[in-house]
Amino acid sequence: MLTIDFFILEQLVAELAPQITGSSVAKIHQPGDNSLVIRLWNGRQNLKLLIQVGQGARLHLTEQNIPNPFHPPRFSQLLRSRLKRLESISIPDHDRVVELNFVGSDQRYRLVCELLGTRSNLYLLDEAGLLLDALHKPQPFGDRLLQRGKLYLPLSQQDRLSLANVALTPPAGLTDADSFEKWLLQKVSPMSKGQASVLKKSVELGQAIIPTFNDFKHDWLEHKATPSLVTLAGKKQLVAYLPSCIEPLELVIGSLSQFIDHCFSPEVEVATEIGERAVFRQVIKRQIVRLQKRQKNISKQHEKTESFAERRHLGELLLANLHLVKKGMSQVEVSDWTIEPPATVTIDLQQDLSPQENAERLFKRYKKEKRGVEHIDRRQHETHEEIQWLEALLLSLDEATDLDEINEVGQELLTAGLIQASKKEPASRNKVSGAPRLNQTLSPAGLRIFWGRNNRSNDHLSARMTDRDDLWFHAHNMPGCHLVLKRDGRTTDFAQQDIEYAASLAAGYSRGKEDTRVEVIVAEGRHISRPKGAKPGLVTVAEYRSILVAPLRLPDVEKAAKN
Repeated sequence: MLTIDFFILEQLVAELAPQITGSSVAKIHQPGDNSLVIRLWNGRQNLKLLIQVGQGARLHLTEQNIPNPFHPPRFSQLLRSRLKRLESISIPDHDRVVELNFVGSDQRYRLVCELLGTRSNLYLLDEAGLLLDALHKPQPFGDRLLQRGKLYLPLSQQDRLSLANVALTPPAGLTDADSFEKWLLQKVSPMSKGQASVLKKSVELGQAIIPTFNDFKHDWLEHKATPSLVTLAGKKQLVAYLPSCIEPLELVIGSLSQFIDHCFSPEVEVATEIGERAVFRQVIKRQIVRLQKRQKNISKQHEKTESFAERRHLGELLLANLHLVKKGMSQVEVSDWTIEPPATVTIDLQQDLSPQENAERLFKRYKKEKRGVEHIDRRQHETHEEIQWLEALLLSLDEATDLDEINEVGQELLTAGLIQASKKEPASRNKVSGAPRLNQTLSPAGLRIFWGRNNRSNDHLSARMTDRDDLWFHAHNMPGCHLVLKRDGRTTDFAQQDIEYAASLAAGYSRGKEDTRVEVIVAEGRHISRPKGAKPGLVTVAEYRSILVAPLRLPDVEKAAKN
């Protein structure tokens, strides 16, 4: 997960200031426990300012579709009633603290955003600096204790060497990259782990310490940032000032806010998702982990189960050799002529049973073990199908472009008993639209192609819209859409070009969309059936062939889905 350090935050604030200063506040909503979205109108366009605390703490404009909870939480209700226009945005000190100054309904207000990882919080202050409320209950930190109605106390500043001091230079005792990094982190302010790491890397690549530091300090003082994505210790990091000797993974060109918004989008970074999409994803992943543990336990039970077929074989051998058995014997040796070469087999007997009863005992044990194995196999199959269903739900969340599609996932989880219905939400809020929505395009020969957007639409497409002579496609052994190439009344064979095009789309709208090649199964509609009682999106394919193709996604479809 990317960390937004002070230097990146400083660049963000400088970029945002001319765009949002003077904007009127249209609406404020709180889509998650750790997030706030302020909708602004700057006279030219509507903007959404996202403020995230906790894991992935950050502040930037967003273009993501973040659902608005029907019942606004207490903190967002307070902000709505007080904040009318944004006067300014700034970073008052050399720390990850951003202040947003607002004109309110009765006075001026200040929203202090402390974006400090696990210690992050948002504080609303009146014009006298008194704490009115906070996103989370203020926690004591060091000698700082914040209380509602009391004066807000800013974070204490450590006594360090100021980077703004033009004369500041590393001490002569620094002789290697490690000591240089340690001095930066312990003595210099502002500084961050990411920025110190790239300066250390520069020294490791042969650059001298003092010129490396002086170049960095000069660029910072002159506001000559070059935001870049780099790899540090095997992890991606966004840094504001990159030494010329280090090659970036990606150089930020254009809007830094847009770049960060993309980095934290659901397709790229799901750990910091906001709202119901994040809640549903956590529920699904927890259930998958439980089911995977169940699979392991079932496999262990299967391994412990003795071979039931051997019991039947011993019983048959005993019946064929009853003349050799007398009551009171503990075992008998018989010849097994069913194997080549024939061998002598020893059968354990129960002394108090007759020969016939001993044979019946073996058959009874065989039937019991067979039922046990069949039960284990059935549980294993059911567990595997449920994991497949959940994996398809995860893909549906990735592909969802609006609240309706996210709600459809929620409805499936609700029906399955994995989540509880919210008493706060009215029925109309969670109502799923009548007809499932499908994606549609034409093949190179002009034949219609349909594919589902989630389990519900996949189910509708396969069960109700697939004719016997149509072709049905699905990525092999991975979550993906159900896709149908319609015959549309034509009697000739499908062109290979049409088949490969449809298969590429099926691969493109699957979990393998980023792979170079994906195996896709192709089946006639007559061979597709939905098992009785199966969960949405699960089908049985009686006969199929497979084709290896490169995944394909259509920009026009993506654009239409968002509109």
